[in-house]
Amino acid sequence: MGCDLRPLIDWITTSFAREVRVGASAGCYARRRSENFPHLYGIADMACVFYALGYWPPEVGARTEWCDQLQSLQEPDTAYCRAIPADHGLLHNTAFTLGAMSLLAHAPQHPLRFTADYADLAALRAWFEGLDWQEHVYRDSHDGAGLASAVTLVPGTLPPEWMEAYFMLTDGYFDPANGLMGRNKPPQGDYDQIGGTFHYACLYQYYHRPMPFPEARLDAVLGLQLETGEWNAPGANPWWLTLDALYLLTRTARQTTHRRADVVRAAQRVLAQAYDRVTAATFRDAPDTTPHTLTGVTATLAELQQFLGNEHVVTDRPLRLVLDQRPFI
Repeated sequence: MGCDLRPLIDWITTSFAREVRVGASAGCYARRRSENFPHLYGIADMACVFYALGYWPPEVGARTEWCDQLQSLQEPDTAYCRAIPADHGLLHNTAFTLGAMSLLAHAPQHPLRFTADYADLAALRAWFEGLDWQEHVYRDSHDGAGLASAVTLVPGTLPPEWMEAYFMLTDGYFDPANGLMGRNKPPQGDYDQIGGTFHYACLYQYYHRPMPFPEARLDAVLGLQLETGEWNAPGANPWWLTLDALYLLTRTARQTTHRRADVVRAAQRVLAQAYDRVTAATFRDAPDTTPHTLTGVTATLAELQQFLGNEHVVTDRPLRLVLDQRPFI
């Protein structure tokens, strides 16, 4: 019998959505239930959540209000989108907001002027090489992938050859020993690489571009799965790191038949562990169950439904992965 997510979805779309709603305007959401002011990681995340659950787009009037909320996050002079109070980094803020706009087919009002700093290919290379590829691949992927995602989400911002040069850069950071991105990493890979590679993988998928060394990547990611079924590391959010690993497995499995049965078993273990967590009495009341957490939760469940089938992940409406619509999360 499949995992019935309908009670969870009903709770998210009714009770939880009301708890993080701020004011009467559609799309006006707080970052967490303990706050009473709108925030980028409330407004954009709830768009992702409703989209994933099949409750998106909203009615026409509400759609306009939601677009207004998202547009208010963009600075006219630079076109960066900024979270206030600060949360994540500026490029993550921007790509994440533009991604939410894309779910509404809304083009940002201001052109991405900040990308002029990266338009020159030599400058791009120097900046990209300046990211931390040894200790903080995950953290810096928010910038490295966020920049290219923002460029992608606003067509015409930079010429097509810029994106080709970008992929030539990223191709060079894959380790043939483990199929993951990084420098001076363990041959078997590590969690930092999983989180970091994931953000670039979203772009590879969006552009239908295969990532190098798929068999090695499957071996590494499968080898790092915990007995619990998740992927986790000190200081990491297990929902997000597990999504990262699952996505690398399921999307790499489209490139090769290598260890296909092991990938299916790994996904089944993720589903069992995720279902136990979301149906636990503590999940709904936990302070860290926020709109951003639910973006990770719903994305994980959507990818599991797509990979394992509707009979394993039971919903009234098909779940949708936001990453099939836009290249950043």
